[in-house]
Amino acid sequence: DKAKMDFHLPEPACCKELLPQSLTLWISSGGTRSVLHHDDAENFLMLLAGRKSVMLAHQDDADNMYAPLAEVKGTSPVHQDSVDLVAFPRFANVSWIRGDLIAGDILFIPHSYWHQVNSFGRNLAVNLWFGHMADWQWWDPDNRTEYTPVDFGRAKLPF
Repeated sequence: DKAKMDFHLPEPACCKELLPQSLTLWISSGGTRSVLHHDDAENFLMLLAGRKSVMLAHQDDADNMYAPLAEVKGTSPVHQDSVDLVAFPRFANVSWIRGDLIAGDILFIPHSYWHQVNSFGRNLAVNLWFGHMADWQWWDPDNRTEYTPVDFGRAKLPF
């Protein structure tokens, strides 16, 4: 709770409709990378020191990420730095958004967007995951099979 007192929300997030879920401080000596994954909440990635590169893809690309084959839910079995296009041919169809962050930059990563982050040199970053008051009004929270981000881009969703 003390750390939260030192943290100020970015101006666009300072509204009563937002519900902060988690605040994480990332410290790295560099050369680190995340797996290709999606998060179940909206996300601000704020770089305080260092440099990062980020690759993002729309949730409708879940099938091209081979998400249903992943051992860990919310990740892709494809290793983005050395893609085996024989084993994962649809991965070539992913439409990527690429960006570089330097100290002082903030990146908004929408709920369920696929992303992978690489860190270069000493890094200090903060992630803030949050939801919205109106989230899930269309969703039955007692039916956990009704919604999964892997179903984006498919006919399975109720809208």
